[in-house]
Order: sequence, then C-alpha cells, then structure tokens
Amino acid sequence: ARSHFGSSYVSVVMAASAPVVVAHDPQGWSNVTRFAAMAVGKLATAETRMRSRGACLLVKSVSKAQERAAQDAFERLLGGADLGSAAQAREEAEATLDKLRKLVDLFDADIQGMMAKLDK
Repeated sequence: ARSHFGSSYVSVVMAASAPVVVAHDPQGWSNVTRFAAMAVGKLATAETRMRSRGACLLVKSVSKAQERAAQDAFERLLGGADLGSAAQAREEAEATLDKLRKLVDLFDADIQGMMAKLDK
C-alpha cells in the first residue's frame, strides 16, 4: 500500500497481479471499505462454519464413544448373568431381608418395652 497523506491522491495495491485501485475520492474509499468489509465478513462466515463442523465432529465422536462404552457394559453384564449367579443373588437378597425383618422386630419390641415403662 502506498499513501501520500499531504495530498488527495492515495493508491492501494490489492495484490501483485491485481490492478492498482486509486482511491482519490470518497467513492473510491467507499469501494475499498466495502470490499474490505465483505472480505472480513466472508472470513468470519468461513470461521463460523469451520467451528460448527468441528463441534459436530466432536459431538459425533463423543456419542460413538458413549455407544461403545454402553455396548461393552451390556456385553459384560450379559456375560456375568447366568442362572447360577442369579439364584445366588436372590438367596443373598432374601437372607438380607430376613435380617432386616429381625432387626425391625427387635426395634419394635424395645420400643414397646420403653412405652410400657413410661406408662407405669
């Protein structure tokens, strides 16, 4: 770019192969400004598209990883689920419930004993 600030003549070279744009009047400056604004707008649009595409690719890769992890977990669950282990788990759950019932019965008996002492 070449400029003469003391005079009204300013020439702007856009590229080596492009012709020289002479902006010696307000219309010329308006054209240069409009061209620069359009170029910046196109660059911003391209950047937005690139970010959007990058975000879409990231979402796709994360969802694929989640699907893979869910599939692996399901396969491990199916691999460990056989009839013997299910029966054993049921027996353990019933034993735990019996222990809880006994604890509740003991608690009720203790509470009834305390209430009887308070009533006397």
